[in-house]
Amino acid sequence: MHSAPNRRLLKAAGWRLVARYAALASLLCAAGALLWIGWPDSPENRLDAAGRRYAELAVRGLGPDEIDAYFGPVIPQDRLPPAVLRQEVQALASEIRTVQAPVERRARLLARIEQLDALIGLIAAPRRPGFDAEAAAIFGIAPARIDMAAQAAARQSLAALLPGSGPLAQRVMEYRRRFALPPDKRKAVFARALAECRARTLARWPLPAQEHLDIEWTSRVPAAWHRYLGHYQSRLQINPAAVADPAVALDLACHEAYPGHHAQFVLLEARTAIRPEDSVVLLRSPQSALREGSANAGIDLAFPAADRLTFMAGTLFPLAGFSPEDARLHGRVHQLIGVLALSTIPILRRYRDGDSSREATLAALADEALISSPEALLAFFDRYGTLVAGYSVAQQRVARCVNASRDRWGALRLLVASVDTRPLGQAETASPCAGREPAASGR
Repeated sequence: MHSAPNRRLLKAAGWRLVARYAALASLLCAAGALLWIGWPDSPENRLDAAGRRYAELAVRGLGPDEIDAYFGPVIPQDRLPPAVLRQEVQALASEIRTVQAPVERRARLLARIEQLDALIGLIAAPRRPGFDAEAAAIFGIAPARIDMAAQAAARQSLAALLPGSGPLAQRVMEYRRRFALPPDKRKAVFARALAECRARTLARWPLPAQEHLDIEWTSRVPAAWHRYLGHYQSRLQINPAAVADPAVALDLACHEAYPGHHAQFVLLEARTAIRPEDSVVLLRSPQSALREGSANAGIDLAFPAADRLTFMAGTLFPLAGFSPEDARLHGRVHQLIGVLALSTIPILRRYRDGDSSREATLAALADEALISSPEALLAFFDRYGTLVAGYSVAQQRVARCVNASRDRWGALRLLVASVDTRPLGQAETASPCAGREPAASGR
């Protein structure tokens, strides 16, 4: 039997032995991790290489009109023939399925490649599919049927606000002319709206100090076009005609910049673990539809109804040379026109499915949806298809999940900084918030 000092010595020796084995185990684990991540043919490196190849195929195969953003290494600009592109994309998908890598990373990358393949097939098809079939294939959404009773009520309310003997579309046009911003005031009104959108966003989201948005006024774009350049920099091209209304100018500033597209991409790039496949964003994809919906939902988040009225009456209307007393009526008219704009979905569905002629569609967009530039909208639809449906469907789903959160700004940030590739979901009750990744701090 050992004495107490001997027992203490044996115990100390035992702990030293345990510590040595623990250190050895840690070294072995570290070595295993290096073999997993750092070995040239490790699963993680193979996925990184596949992610870079995916980005290259997307940029070279689709061209700039189909790329919403790219902030990776320089890629050759020579275009790949469609047949070669699709063959390469499908071969890459087959290769990824053989990689024994973490399921989540592999599934996310594979989803991106399958989305790219579906888009290539759509572009190359001799005939476009029906409206709902395209929305499901490209965006993973089933556009909701419009509540026609709500549309009728909105139309009746708008008619009461704008009395007269002519058709409602004509009365709306006359009202728009009344509150059209003078050309020499449009840049100043937009700049003030942009500054307020930015201030309200920075109060809630910490963005990198070097983030910057460059504004280019040009008639080369029909309305506004945001392009993320990487390194927290964006360029926003704006046609002055697109901000002829002070309420539209405010919406556009928030949607395209803060907390909209510019802030979205800044938060995405600020993530600490962005992967090669995350460096390219397709314009027609579930992720882009989600960003459009989030940008629309962000307008109401930055400017709740009371705040919006105060800012319009106290700042933008005086700057525009309008009476502040008219701001309340203007806000209500703007809201009701937005409700009626939802009828563009059934109108465009009839057009795509062959149930309505081009002339009848243009007339319906002007008379039923009160679209001010129906030709421009139909041209956009002819070029980009059901992307227009993604805006409203995604906005409704984003608003549901954001409004259900105690921290609405935090919930929206979680969405826009996510690299999740899942579609928005076929079911109308699907939540885009479920299971998404937390965002990095951005600083």
